[in-house]
Amino acid sequence: AAGSGVFDAITLRAWHMMFLLVVTFLLYPITKKGKRTVKFPPVFDLICILLSIASTGYLLVSYQTIVLRGGYLLLPDYIFGTIGILMIFEAARRVVGNLAILAFIFLLYNFLGSYIPGIFGHGGFSVNRVIDYLFYGSEGVFGIAIGVSATFVFLFILFGAFLSRSGFSQFINDFALTIAGRSPGGPAKVAVIASSLMGMINGSALANVATTGTLTIPLMKKNGYKARFAAAVEAVASTGGQFAPPIMGAAGFVMAEYLGVSYTVVMVAAIIPAILYYLTLIMVVHFEAKRLGLKGLSKENIPKAMDVLKKQGHLSLPLIVLMGLLFMGYTPLYAAVFSIIACVVASWLRKETRMGLKEIILALEEGAKGAVGVAVACAVIGVIIGTVSLTGLGLNFGYAVMNYTNDSLLIAGLLVMLMSIILGMGVPGVAAYVIVATVGAPVLINLGVTPLAAHMFVLIYACLSNITPPVALASYVAAGIAGTNQNQVSLTA
Repeated sequence: AAGSGVFDAITLRAWHMMFLLVVTFLLYPITKKGKRTVKFPPVFDLICILLSIASTGYLLVSYQTIVLRGGYLLLPDYIFGTIGILMIFEAARRVVGNLAILAFIFLLYNFLGSYIPGIFGHGGFSVNRVIDYLFYGSEGVFGIAIGVSATFVFLFILFGAFLSRSGFSQFINDFALTIAGRSPGGPAKVAVIASSLMGMINGSALANVATTGTLTIPLMKKNGYKARFAAAVEAVASTGGQFAPPIMGAAGFVMAEYLGVSYTVVMVAAIIPAILYYLTLIMVVHFEAKRLGLKGLSKENIPKAMDVLKKQGHLSLPLIVLMGLLFMGYTPLYAAVFSIIACVVASWLRKETRMGLKEIILALEEGAKGAVGVAVACAVIGVIIGTVSLTGLGLNFGYAVMNYTNDSLLIAGLLVMLMSIILGMGVPGVAAYVIVATVGAPVLINLGVTPLAAHMFVLIYACLSNITPPVALASYVAAGIAGTNQNQVSLTA
């Protein structure tokens, strides 16, 4: 679909949702402690799979008919719509528990608005109206969030899996060592460089900490950094990758879609925030190394730059292809498809990195599994977006903030910052951005902020929820690798 563009939006999203729900019920057990001990799924999971296929399949078959009758729904439409929404919530409960609870609160808000006094109250909506809007409308579960998942997010997570399988991660680590390995606190600077490059590709601070952190955190501890500082550096560096160009963890593509601008415009706008973020982090690492009297790695432990480029430099070809196609004006989707192909071709240029059929299949599998978490989050976020749109909550929130701040951009910025951090907690980067772009960005735009700046502002703070207590997931993963206290790592980060 990305290469040829033959599907209309709803068809692509419905197919994506069908596969997504089926894979979720196959991979994720009913409870967190449950395990897949048998190859055949339990009866309840089989029922969920059949209901997921039935509800999304019904939408595929009947959507055209519903459109031709002017959007008027019949009893079977409501039944399958209800089943579809229930299946999305069950999938979200298994994969992204906290977000499912938040979405359920928003769902209740549709019905209980008449009991809420003041500006956030509303007349309340019937069950039929809510199902119509959330399941069959263009701003519900099949809206922009799942559309982004079915296109940009899936392809770029797949691209990250292919890069990882081709040995690109090792190339990044070795190359970073040649750049910063010998300077004071070199291993920590290597962590910053490597994590920023990997973070922008895989778009997940957690995945980034889990992959690069296993190499960089022990190296930093060995060099003399405290465990909590080493873990915090890795968490902060991994988090920044989500708004670091050129790939920005796929969030930049969503922003371009929202704003109706070229992706290169978003990418250029992200350069200065990303440079300032990482420059500050490298300075912190450098001054801490000086304070502790740490030295860099010895010369014999650092590979020569030319040797690294000769042996592994060809693995950067996919990124060159991606950047080239984007600057030539091709869509990110088209660029991603050919970058994945370039990844396989580049790996064949040297025997040591050559991807065989087994590696290609494993990359496809890892990409699909990796996309499930973000995609399920995007699906259930459709409930939040639909509720914000149906009830007018976004507008009401904007009015409330503007009334409270007396048109002060500084106070509004602080409130939107806090809201972006809170709403982003425990949510994948792209999904977090979609939530805050719906609720927070319009507040700043109404106060005269340029739309691009407003969206970049909420994206950065939504990403920073990964290192902000009490739900600092990137810090927690890093603390686990470092074997130290989670709260101390969060506060240091």
